[in-house]
Amino acid sequence: MKKLALCLAVLGVCAVARAAAPEFSWQQSATNLALLNHGKTVWQAVFDPAQPKAYVHPLATLNGAELTVLSPADHLWHRGLWWSWKYINHVNYWEEDKKTGLSAGRTEITGVRPAAAKDFSARVELDLAYRVPGQPPVMNERRVLQFSAPAADGSYNLDWTATFKVLQPVVLERTPPTKTSGGYAGLSLRFPRAFVPTWKFLTSDGKSVAAEANGGKMQWVDFSGPAPDGAPAGIAILDHPSNLRHPNNWYLNQSHPFFSPALVYSAPLDCKAGDEIKLRYRIVVHPGAGEAAKLSSAFAEFSK
Repeated sequence: MKKLALCLAVLGVCAVARAAAPEFSWQQSATNLALLNHGKTVWQAVFDPAQPKAYVHPLATLNGAELTVLSPADHLWHRGLWWSWKYINHVNYWEEDKKTGLSAGRTEITGVRPAAAKDFSARVELDLAYRVPGQPPVMNERRVLQFSAPAADGSYNLDWTATFKVLQPVVLERTPPTKTSGGYAGLSLRFPRAFVPTWKFLTSDGKSVAAEANGGKMQWVDFSGPAPDGAPAGIAILDHPSNLRHPNNWYLNQSHPFFSPALVYSAPLDCKAGDEIKLRYRIVVHPGAGEAAKLSSAFAEFSK
């Protein structure tokens, strides 16, 4: 009987192991591309021209525990992981009218080229135009999202490369920063408010409190804690050394968890027609709490 019980226990462990093994698949339409594991979304890139912005949501663990939030009640224009300028030539491209759901300045999707690979990596190329309705674009963007295949430890990366071509003179601006607000613009990452009590920031200069780190110049920032399924996880953004004004000032907010490597935090950026701005970031989604040594190593690798 003891041998039988032992055999049954071993078989049970084996069955759990088999069930836990990844089973990836793709879900794709004209407006989105998503990686699934056992039918649960690991990540989803949304490029619907009817939406005010292109975005990535959710970013989740391989178990499908969502780490980002879409259009929370406090800031409806926060969409998981997304890009938005704040002001271009004094026109607001960030906040959206609550009735129309649109910004005064539009970020239009003009072309999409998604490609899902057999190894469960993916590449999404986007063409975007920045304009005031009824007027010619002031700036175009070519955006490339390169998703890595999930690693054995459950982590995966998203390399975000954006090349902006200035078509007419523009000033890229922000709300002047204070100790607690303003300065934000660019690549942004929003988390659920439910994470506030337990999730912690970690920055490349060793800070862990948003109020202390906000506005600082960092190479990378991480936010991690217990995911909705109880297991710790987190997301980091790495700012490539080739980026303009690197290391950039970052905007961090703990009350509605959010952070952004804000290119124009310290000062507006004046651009003339023909200028080109290329920006590179790596987003690291990882199991476990953020660790400085691992993130510094990831930054060194990305810097190559």
